Amino acid sequence: MSRPSVVLLVWAGFLVVLGLVLLAWTRSPLMNGLLFGAAAGTVVLAVVALRSREPRRRFVPDVSFPTALTAVGIGLAVTGSAVGTWLLLIGSGLALVGLAGVVRELARA
Repeated sequence: MSRPSVVLLVWAGFLVVLGLVLLAWTRSPLMNGLLFGAAAGTVVLAVVALRSREPRRRFVPDVSFPTALTAVGIGLAVTGSAVGTWLLLIGSGLALVGLAGVVRELARA
């Protein structure tokens, strides 16, 4: 088994255990359905990861300014939803510029 599929299967197991514990407290079909559905989706991802081939090797930078800029932009946009439209627009612009930089980095890799 590949390492990513093992990690995903362990995560799915945790979700199933949490769903079973939740059954002791509530019988809400929505809550239980969300947890067990997330576990089922994670198992599907594990099967896909198990069947995937070894990815090609590529250069990955240690430090990425566009990734940090994207994270800061998203944080400002989320804060801007409470503070005001001006900060939301600034954060969205920064996130967009950061995403463009990430796409450029991935294209060069």
